[in-house]
Amino acid sequence: MHLLYVDESGNPDGTEDKYFVLGGVAVFEREVYWINEQVNGIAGKYFPDTQIEFHTQAIASHREEPWHSCPTEQRNQIIDELCNTISSRHVTLFGIALEKATVSDPIARAFEEICNRCDLFLRRLHSRGDTQRALIIFDESRYENSLQTLLAEYRSLGTRYGSTVKNFADVPFFANSKATRLLQLADLVAYAVFRRYERGDTRLLDKIICKFDTEDGVIHGLVHLTRSGGTCTCPACLTRRPPRIF
Repeated sequence: MHLLYVDESGNPDGTEDKYFVLGGVAVFEREVYWINEQVNGIAGKYFPDTQIEFHTQAIASHREEPWHSCPTEQRNQIIDELCNTISSRHVTLFGIALEKATVSDPIARAFEEICNRCDLFLRRLHSRGDTQRALIIFDESRYENSLQTLLAEYRSLGTRYGSTVKNFADVPFFANSKATRLLQLADLVAYAVFRRYERGDTRLLDKIICKFDTEDGVIHGLVHLTRSGGTCTCPACLTRRPPRIF
């Protein structure tokens, strides 16, 4: 079974952000232990006497301890090592960058898209003889009931794309991010995508872009939902746009 760990970045309700993002890390179940161990190794290297949770926004802003007292070079090194964990392991990334002004319900639209993208990924695996299903694990949030209802609808009635999503084993489950390092990595993915689209900062996304679901040069796992899709030059939009014929 593949486990898809998902976290969010940006406020879906407020006006201070232009974008709302969902970021996901899909991993085969046997890989979870080894990724947790690798991230625990990073935690033990820098904080041997503390149970530390890696929340990328908190590390970057360094407003609170232990990050406030942590030198900038060390904080950047920690984030880089977390990115290296993602890029060195057998994981598949998903990211939905949604321009909130384009929809009435950012949560529902982004969730529909990440479900659809993961389902398409699993369909391709099925066509190659790998018949695994997936389970979504979200960071704890106030959206638990609504997201469970939405996935049930996608499984029975289908999405806006016309077909039902058939490859999820059950409704989404919700966990405390302190309990699993994979949710902390999903937080990093969501933050990296948010920084790219909200702030134009590509540094983190560039480090992990190679792990987004891709086939034949098209990045299926990174989706940019915006009114300016026809002119956007981000990797997601560029790889989907038909080539120009001169």
